[in-house]
Amino acid sequence: MSFDPERGVVLAPAPGSGPGNWAGAPGAWREGSELYVSYRLRRPHPLRGYELRVAEVRGVSLRPLVRIDKDALGAESIERGALVHERDEWRLYMSYVDRVDRKWRIAVLLARSVDGFAPRRGVMALHPDAVGMSAVKDPWLRRVDGRWLMFVSCGRAVDDRALHASGDALATGLVRSETALATSGDGVEFEWQGVVFSPSKAGWDRATARLTTAWREGDGWSAYYDGASSIAENYEERCGAARSVDLQRWERVSFDGPSVGTGHGAGGVRYVDVTEQGDVFYEFTRADGAHELRGIVADR
Repeated sequence: MSFDPERGVVLAPAPGSGPGNWAGAPGAWREGSELYVSYRLRRPHPLRGYELRVAEVRGVSLRPLVRIDKDALGAESIERGALVHERDEWRLYMSYVDRVDRKWRIAVLLARSVDGFAPRRGVMALHPDAVGMSAVKDPWLRRVDGRWLMFVSCGRAVDDRALHASGDALATGLVRSETALATSGDGVEFEWQGVVFSPSKAGWDRATARLTTAWREGDGWSAYYDGASSIAENYEERCGAARSVDLQRWERVSFDGPSVGTGHGAGGVRYVDVTEQGDVFYEFTRADGAHELRGIVADR
């Protein structure tokens, strides 16, 4: 599917003006006529990602349901979350940098209702040390053939003391940002399957290849991913397209540049999420360099 990011409605404005002020990194879930989205708020260093929110989407506005401050997680920074529902349980997957080891990891909160998530540390779903990575973050999940598939942004482990000095290994340039897959039967305990999508050898996405969403199309799957040519574009990745027959072997569709949004600067698009019903949410770069959460709700 394709979409025009200029058509999107601003659902959450940037928390301030200028670069480093972000609202976005959405994770969406629809239950019939009910539509929900998780997103994070960020300000420039040293505050960084300070709050994760869950909200109900009502037309062109959001009704806040849950707010989780980074202090409740013992985190330096919060990034993308993912929201899913199965039977009588809701799950909120959170990626954050712990203040102790300064590594990105993913934890999950469990609740009986979408507004019942308590602002606290959750059950550890993926820690980089357990899977031989330097960082794991930005989860996206779907249930396929009876198992949960979780795609995550990751960096390979390297022996360099500077890797975690900043509390953001993927922003150092010491490792490339790749996409890995983990699978689970219950959505809480995951088995690491390894890297499934890597940056290109040369091109606009040679530093970053972060799958952010996928949907069934024809006899396979289509996806959007965030790409960057260097660490200088770490906070302004651009949106490319990819295809897969089995969600594990991916091939690029975008060779010469991004498929959605502008190539540089204002109008850039990243962290796209698409629900199974066709709702689209994404982080959009404003003219002043701040990022806002936008959405295009599918006709029902």
